[in-house]
Amino acid sequence: MARRGAVRNFETALGAIGVLALIITAILVTGWNPIPKVSGDVTDWWEKVASSSGKLSEPETSWTDRVGGQPSAAVIVGDAVVVQMRGTIEARGLRTGTELWTKEADWAAVAGDGANAVMVVGRRGKGMEALNPSSGTAKWKDGDAVGAWTYRDSVLALSCDGLTDCALTARSPKDGAQIWKLALPGIGRVLAGANNDLLGTRLLSATFDDAVEAMPGAIPAMLGFPIDQRVQVVDTLTGKRLRTEEPTTSSRIVVVGGRVLVSTAAPKDGNCRFSLEARDPATGKVVWQKDGYDLRTSSGAGCEQRRDPAGADTVIAATRGDNREVFLSPRDGRELFVGAPGDTLVAADSQYGLIRGADKKTLQVINLTTGKTAWKQEIGEKADVAITRYAVLVTDAGAGTLKAYRPDNGGLRLDAKTTSDVLGVGPDGLIVSRGRNLGFLPFT
Repeated sequence: MARRGAVRNFETALGAIGVLALIITAILVTGWNPIPKVSGDVTDWWEKVASSSGKLSEPETSWTDRVGGQPSAAVIVGDAVVVQMRGTIEARGLRTGTELWTKEADWAAVAGDGANAVMVVGRRGKGMEALNPSSGTAKWKDGDAVGAWTYRDSVLALSCDGLTDCALTARSPKDGAQIWKLALPGIGRVLAGANNDLLGTRLLSATFDDAVEAMPGAIPAMLGFPIDQRVQVVDTLTGKRLRTEEPTTSSRIVVVGGRVLVSTAAPKDGNCRFSLEARDPATGKVVWQKDGYDLRTSSGAGCEQRRDPAGADTVIAATRGDNREVFLSPRDGRELFVGAPGDTLVAADSQYGLIRGADKKTLQVINLTTGKTAWKQEIGEKADVAITRYAVLVTDAGAGTLKAYRPDNGGLRLDAKTTSDVLGVGPDGLIVSRGRNLGFLPFT
């Protein structure tokens, strides 16, 4: 009996905890104040908490509203914000937050730039539409597309006749005009959807990665498609398949910077021995070769290579044999930057590389074209960073701060108190969210 009573008490306690958790959630989301207004420090403190719970940041967002589902990313396109959720996309006015339109979508991504930007939306069995971001009206359609890769200058639409016989069509984002078409047998529907991973580079920083990856970039000169355990190299200018490369158990092959990059890691004396070579994508001839550079693609005692190298299309991050971290040019193998002992490469795009100093409190931004320091900034020891086209973002969860700096000169664009997530980045500000609430936080 005593044992049953103890179990009953335990279950009662769990139920009470569950009810309390629901009440706290309601308070934080709605700002509801369950305590009657009376004089006293406790009530004053509670009202401050309740009144500020609806704020996404300080300074406040220019508008705050609740979307229909759990948002995963947002893209600022002109005067509209397109929010991606599971099964739906929703567009809002950038300045007011007013809902402009919604549409069901199995996958979606933004292509184009400026006035030519479109929202590419796909439905299973219904093809693909390119929508005007402000009105939601269709500008052009591809009824056969099952997936796409979207860039500022083109859309690569994947269409399949059956399970494996597929074709890749390059289209203009503005009007859908066909630029070229290429048969890619064997690629299969496994790559259906929006912007599935190809054999190239991955983001060096995972901070706000969904927001960063939602922004379309320039299309690389060459792309590597994974087909039947091999790499098909495609020239994106002419639409020609240049060659097929086949990795071994000890090598990783990616297409970066117009080169076929082969990273090899072999176990020896309890360590992994690394070698790196770049091949011409048309001839297969070795253009350059280096030993002792770890691209961080391998793991395990057998040095298995399971990941793509980190960086961007014009730069890759590596660790040299002397444990100094470097940015390499995939095109010619040059060291674009060599870190001092203790420096850590933390983020990069095609123009700038971000380095955390050995003291963990200094952020150094390198112009990858010149190899010179563009600017430096003191940051929190535990701060995370990301780089986008419009801003370098520095967030410190412990301090509850988010700062944005100009990538070229370090000019401060935003200094906010917030624990909200960053959903999207645009030329004039950020889309931030907490749960299903989101708002526009302008740059100053």
